Amino acid sequence: MASVPMASSPGGLVGVLNVHTRMRREFTDRDARLLTSIGTLIAGAIHQARMHRRLAARERAHERFTEQVIQAQEAERRRLAADIHDGITQRLCSLQFHLDAAMEALADDRDFALEQLTKAHEHTHLTIAAEARAAINLLRPPVLDDLGLADSLASLARSAPGVEAHVEVDQCALSEHVEIALYRIAQEAMQNVVKHAHAARIELRLFRRGSGVVLQVTDDGRGFDREAAVQDISQGGYGMGSMAERAELIGGRLEVESRPGVGTTVSATVPVS
Repeated sequence: MASVPMASSPGGLVGVLNVHTRMRREFTDRDARLLTSIGTLIAGAIHQARMHRRLAARERAHERFTEQVIQAQEAERRRLAADIHDGITQRLCSLQFHLDAAMEALADDRDFALEQLTKAHEHTHLTIAAEARAAINLLRPPVLDDLGLADSLASLARSAPGVEAHVEVDQCALSEHVEIALYRIAQEAMQNVVKHAHAARIELRLFRRGSGVVLQVTDDGRGFDREAAVQDISQGGYGMGSMAERAELIGGRLEVESRPGVGTTVSATVPVS
């Protein structure tokens, strides 16, 4: 028997080539060189096969990532379209109605025309101040450019209606896309607190932990069953699926801890350099 290493320059050692003979014989140096050459060829083939498998796995991961990005974009567009339709469009239709009524009544009833113009002015103000700004914030929150992530999160938490907010955020140097994702996760979590939790107090924290950054939103609301929370994440209920997807797209993970009557904690952990 002769044993020679199977090694190649790019792949290194991949194994050992064992050669057995049926009849007893002595292997010469020439035999050893020949077997070593064969082992090198086999090692190169094995290395190429491994690289091919890794490349195929990366391509599949890239396809899944692309699908997730497209789905997230389409979900954002659907939500924005719904907000524009239900908000801005309805306000503009009402505005048009009051202006038409004012034009028809202007010659006969100036008081009624003035009333309609006043209502039209109010609808215009609401459209610009509320619905239009909300649609802009869905596309790109200007507060991030003006204040940065830490102060934007503090402003977001303190603007929640009817909820006492405690904010503890550290200044963390993050990439722009990571900041946007974390802000959106916090925004979704805050909406859940206001709409579903019936909480009196929330705590929003942003801090470093090891080689990552943690965004944590805790409320003292009614909470829910944890198994239901896991199901909501998988099915997209209460925005959990959207938050989990955002965290995954930036290489992080989302965790939800909750018990009925105790409250809920949503944590997004993102690795950073």
